[in-house]
This record gives sequence, C-alpha cells and structure tokens, in this order.
Amino acid sequence: MEKIMNDVSVLWNYLCLDKKEIKKSECIIGLGSILKIVPEKCTELYKRDLGKYIIFSGNCGKGTEGIIEKTEAEIFKNIAIEEGVPEESIYTENDATTTYENFKYIKRVLTKNNLNPESFLIVGKPYQERRALAIADIELADKEYNIASHNITLNDYLEIVKKDENMEVEDFINEMIGEISLLMLIPKYGLQSPQTIPDYVMQSYRNIIEAGYNKYVYQDEELRKYVEGLNEKTYES
Repeated sequence: MEKIMNDVSVLWNYLCLDKKEIKKSECIIGLGSILKIVPEKCTELYKRDLGKYIIFSGNCGKGTEGIIEKTEAEIFKNIAIEEGVPEESIYTENDATTTYENFKYIKRVLTKNNLNPESFLIVGKPYQERRALAIADIELADKEYNIASHNITLNDYLEIVKKDENMEVEDFINEMIGEISLLMLIPKYGLQSPQTIPDYVMQSYRNIIEAGYNKYVYQDEELRKYVEGLNEKTYES
C-alpha cells in the first residue's frame, strides 16, 4: 500500500475542496455515511449559529449495508442530540441509498415540513465534497449553497478510519476511486455538473486501479441503468 500512497494523496487533494470560509445558511445538510465526522461537523456548524436546522439523509449505502442496524440518518441524529443539538432542530430522511438520492429525498423533507430555505451548507465525507457540490449545481441550482469542508489532512483522516471498526483503509481508497469514476461518467446524464479532471489526477487514478483497487470502477452501461431507475422513482410524496 505504501507504493500507492502518493497517488492516494493526489486523489485526496483533488476531491477535497478544503473551503475555509463558511457563510451562514438556513439549512445544514448531512449526507449519510459510516463515519461520525459528518454529524459532528453538522453539530459544530449548528452550535456556531451557521444554520437554523439540520437534515440528515441516508438509509444504507454501499459502505453501511449489512453493517448498521439503524439508518445512517437515525444514527447521525442520535449523535447530534448527544452533542447538544435540540431534537426539534433535526429532520431526517431515511430512504436515500446514494448521494444523488440524498439530494432528491431531502426536497421531500422540506416540502413535508413546509420549509423553503434559500441557502444550504452541505456536509459529507471529505473526498465526497467535489461530487456533492457538482450534484448541488443541478439539484439546488435556484438556491444558494456551499460545502462546509472538514479541512482535515489525509494522514489525520486515515487515523480516523483506522480507529473505526466498520471501515478499513482499503474501503476508503476504493471509495475515492468510485468518486473519480462517477465524476467522469455521470455528468452526461444530467445528475451533476461536469468537472475538469487534470491528467495527473487521471494517472494516479489509473495507478491505483492497477494496484487492485477497482471495487467501485463503474461502467457506463451500469450507470445508465441506474439513472433510468433513479428517474422512475417518485420523490415528492
């Protein structure tokens, strides 16, 4: 693994946006995952009065299916309450299994609760930030939105992963490969804005795949079928 860590660092630096300035918004969105740094970041933002309420979104995704007993959103909500966020300031969405569904089902929560925020702060895994913002370019195009970055180094993040009993470093590397794969293929289906991927990033991407990290290398036909299924779902009710 040591041989590919330089390439892993290249992908990390590209995918993490590391935004320093955070503008106060009405709604904080917490995208589901297996690590608790997301609800902890959402809690921090809420306590700093940078959002009026939080929506946690997530059922079980590829990293949590068969591992957790409650939904990602429910687990995140409990963590936030334990950290001092009032329960009435937290909404949950328990159906989404992908980041694309996170955004679509969150709109249902807003409608159901008569909420119409004009601004959003989006919190996900650090290496999810670029794709989350690209999805927001489509799903929140008529709103003000931004990423609330964790501003964490790769080494510090690896330490968090190593201490977590539900995730391995190999999982993290495979997930980063999946992020690049989706950034390459999904924009043509209109689910996210196109992103420029530099040649040196693509070279590191290929190097890591050649080292055996290919679990989430998506094929175009696979994604086409996924998008068709996604478009057939109803998100309003």
